[in-house]
Amino acid sequence: MKKYLLIFSILTALLLAACNAESQSEEPSPETDSNDVTVENPSDQEETDKDGAIEEKEKEEDEEVDTENITSEESPSSQVHSITYKSNNQEMKGSTINTKSPQQDYHMDLMEGFTITAEEPGRDVVMADADPDVSMRIEAFPKSEAVFDELLTNTNDTVSAIAPEDGYNEYDLSSIQLNEQITNMHTFYVEFEGETVLTLLYELPEKFIRLTIFDNEADLKDALIQMGLTIE
Repeated sequence: MKKYLLIFSILTALLLAACNAESQSEEPSPETDSNDVTVENPSDQEETDKDGAIEEKEKEEDEEVDTENITSEESPSSQVHSITYKSNNQEMKGSTINTKSPQQDYHMDLMEGFTITAEEPGRDVVMADADPDVSMRIEAFPKSEAVFDELLTNTNDTVSAIAPEDGYNEYDLSSIQLNEQITNMHTFYVEFEGETVLTLLYELPEKFIRLTIFDNEADLKDALIQMGLTIE
């Protein structure tokens, strides 16, 4: 009897051990902790940093180029043009750059070889670098401060005072294409002993302009006229 009980006990213990082992083998593996951090290869991280730095540098260079273009477009003084004029029966061409008056409220295309300076309040002078006797006085009168008819009378009296006995003549501007904003053009031309004085009085939308040109055998009055008519 004791023998049978011992055998039964051994069989029961083996059965329980087998069940326990099977239970342990089916137990799922623990989940990966969400806080675990995957360590990247240092060399891969270094390559990524280099690529990012290169892209950032290229972006900065592109932005710099765009800024330079905007600056160039918004700066009138940087705009280069040219003027074709006649001197001693020869056609000439000179480069100009849009230039602001040193004291008055206007811009003009100033030709290479000429300099503009402030003569006195309300008067600028454009002078030929090669011959200071060739020049153009520029007066810009805001419409709020001047009356055109009064300027016309004053100009006529001034020219008449320096003109010879036969007076002054009008100057032919038919060969020059005037800006459509120019109106009320009046010209006064005086010539004596190789010297010439040419005065132009005209109207712009916001101001009146008076140009007084002094010329000699250099014959640069056409160049000065062309520059003066670019005033705006």
